[in-house]
Amino acid sequence: MEPYKVNGTSQYPHVLLDKNSGKFEFAGNSLPEDAKSFYDPILQWLDNYSLEPNPETIAHFKMVYYNTPSSKLLFQVLKRFEKIASMGHKVTIVWAYNEDDIDIKDAGRDLAQHIKVPFKMESYKE
Repeated sequence: MEPYKVNGTSQYPHVLLDKNSGKFEFAGNSLPEDAKSFYDPILQWLDNYSLEPNPETIAHFKMVYYNTPSSKLLFQVLKRFEKIASMGHKVTIVWAYNEDDIDIKDAGRDLAQHIKVPFKMESYKE
């Protein structure tokens, strides 16, 4: 399975989905004008990955800011990880947030309540 990679910009998050290395990363800002067209290939990749996932999947999220359309699609990304877990595979979400950013911390806590996957909250200092 080919890795999926997006180099982050001020508008688009860094995304790395690599089954072989076991790296699943989302980081930065997510402010695309058309969030659906940006996230559709990611959701498709995760759908394909869910057919034959690794025994353990750890997805790292280090979001700085995301708009409302992105939040809805990030939720769909997390639901894909939940689906993999529901099939009996080990999945963990690591939600990293700047210790001074209460909004991203709260967003992670809210998501953790709606996704049936272990969430690890990790603070960092910039």
